[in-house]
Amino acid sequence: MNADEIAALVRQRIESRYRRLCFVHEELERLNALAKLEPAAQQETRTHLKRQEDSCVDINVQQPPAEARDSALANRSFEDFVFSRINFSVYRKIDTADFNLLFRDGLYDYEDSFYLKFFSMNREEVQKTIKESYVKAGPVYLCKKSGPLLLSIMRTVHTTLDFAPLLGVNEIADREQIKAVAAILDGLIVSHDDGMETKLFIPHTAGSNTALLCGTFYPLGKACTITLIPE
Repeated sequence: MNADEIAALVRQRIESRYRRLCFVHEELERLNALAKLEPAAQQETRTHLKRQEDSCVDINVQQPPAEARDSALANRSFEDFVFSRINFSVYRKIDTADFNLLFRDGLYDYEDSFYLKFFSMNREEVQKTIKESYVKAGPVYLCKKSGPLLLSIMRTVHTTLDFAPLLGVNEIADREQIKAVAAILDGLIVSHDDGMETKLFIPHTAGSNTALLCGTFYPLGKACTITLIPE
């Protein structure tokens, strides 16, 4: 790859990582707000069930004991709560730019082992599944064939932050060249459409010899530093 191609690839991958970080932070804030409301929601559900019970005129209708209803609500795991609040509808229609950035080119944000671990599929099989499930319609991609596997793929690829190195041997075969590129990227500031900036840097503090290059992102204005190229 020449210098211009490397620069374009770095810019694309910084942007896709930033977009994923933003989405995850937005989801965490939303879930945190919902979690605070959950006790009130449970109480509202109990009140609604009690009203249904009181208004029931058919003595043959069996109502579950109040203790059983309360126990079922109280014993929901946090995982159950999170899953129940996932908005899968965002994958029905996806802006073309987002689709290409996150679910086409963005599949290279993860190692090959990532796809084997989560889906028992290789990257090409995941690409094929996504491609066959969406159709381009003007400025958007529409999901034409949904299902548990597709939703699992889309959600996992959208929210997993265990990224592959920003540049790897697939792009630059020589490890020394990767180090040289990291040195060139040191101090680079990447601007995003929302006005935020990502700052790339080589860590020079003690104990930082595990990373050749790091980046400090600001999803929702909150600093988040991740390793971009490991040692």
